[in-house]
Amino acid sequence: MSVELLTPFRKKMLVVSILSASFLFLLNQFLLITAFPQIMEDFSINATQVQWLTTSFLLTTTTLIPTMGYFMERFQARTLTFVAISFFILGTLLAIFAQTFMLLIVARVIQAVGAGMMLPLVQTVLLLVYPIEKRGYAMGLMTMVVNVAPAIGPSIAGYIVDLSSWRFLFWLVLPLAIALFVLNSIFMQNITEKGQARLSIPSLFFSAIGFAGTILAISNFSVYGLASMYVIIPAVIGMLALTTFIWIQLISDQPMLNLRLFRLKWFVHGTLLSFVISILLLSTETLLPLFIQDVQGRTAFISGMTLLPGTLLLSVTSFLAGKWFDQYGGKVLGIIGYSVMAVTFMWFTIMGADTTVIAMIVCFSLFMGAVGIVMTPATAIAMNALQQEDLPHGTAIVNTVKQFGAALGVTILTTVVSIQAAQPEYSYIEGTLRGLSMAFATMGVFSFIALLLVLYTKNRSRSKNTLL
Repeated sequence: MSVELLTPFRKKMLVVSILSASFLFLLNQFLLITAFPQIMEDFSINATQVQWLTTSFLLTTTTLIPTMGYFMERFQARTLTFVAISFFILGTLLAIFAQTFMLLIVARVIQAVGAGMMLPLVQTVLLLVYPIEKRGYAMGLMTMVVNVAPAIGPSIAGYIVDLSSWRFLFWLVLPLAIALFVLNSIFMQNITEKGQARLSIPSLFFSAIGFAGTILAISNFSVYGLASMYVIIPAVIGMLALTTFIWIQLISDQPMLNLRLFRLKWFVHGTLLSFVISILLLSTETLLPLFIQDVQGRTAFISGMTLLPGTLLLSVTSFLAGKWFDQYGGKVLGIIGYSVMAVTFMWFTIMGADTTVIAMIVCFSLFMGAVGIVMTPATAIAMNALQQEDLPHGTAIVNTVKQFGAALGVTILTTVVSIQAAQPEYSYIEGTLRGLSMAFATMGVFSFIALLLVLYTKNRSRSKNTLL
């Protein structure tokens, strides 16, 4: 069905339905962050191991998202939505009754199949519903809604974990997922166009092996050391597989992921900035609770409440940034946002056991506000470089890069923390604090690099839908 044939009410409810799906899937992802210390205790695992609950989720979505260019051309939007939510419900049920850590990871992987299908679908639907001159608004709307999830997720999870068990987090999600299935069955419409796409099994195989091998090598580094075969072998296999995947896409007439879009300068620019933002955002939201609970000894609830104001501010600034981008372009927003982030990471590196909660709330809020200012323009810059028919592949590429960046960043930085925490010359708290300082310093360097990228970008007119 063409978007133009929808009544204003049906169009509005379509947007509400699809955004609700994104909200719930991301809420589920962030609910577990403040529960990590309890899960570590229940299953007798360390920080690197528990991080696989996030890494496995991100790796699955990273592997699946590239296929969505094919699936969105091959199947109707309603079908994809129902399949995605069904996988999510199944994974949630399995997580509730998981008795081993490995089974819990399997449950997260099943949930991630649904999330990997839904994320690019949501973005594509919004880009089809809103015209190009309102794409900044559309991306801002999506970013605002989905960022409410990390805003309320940690605080809700902290309260539940302090009173009961992390399993009740999944009991919370289950009825919401069922309600979401009903809502989308009523209002979801088939507005995407079907094409003659073909799924490349070799592409799917090499992308899965490539992403998984790379992340596994980095994760094993903290346990076995750089010279270990457990690091070298998966690293080599991962790099070779990714290289093969890229080669297949470039020579194929109908690639699973149209990597030729990287010939477009502004698509590359927006995608690269999105990659950096994904590393900084999820890594900070993962490491700060670890600092609050393991270094300072505060409760999971306090940890969640510390993150709440900042993540709420992220929702507001990301929505406003969409409007500002449509009016002014993205260069000024980028300069302000990345400058503030660089300063906040400098402060994060000098935090100590006596740092007050108020100080952390202020600094984290500044960081999240800055993320909101740059996140929406980065996505809009990439999408505005594309033709209408390239949107399914473009959204799949950007979301793949973002998910892989988040997985890569979290794995590397938590590995740094785990290595320092295990040093015999330091206590666990001292080692963890040293590792966190190194991780935050590394993220500060990334934010400074992004600032330089924005500073050395030439001004362009709004008619070209890029930077100003």
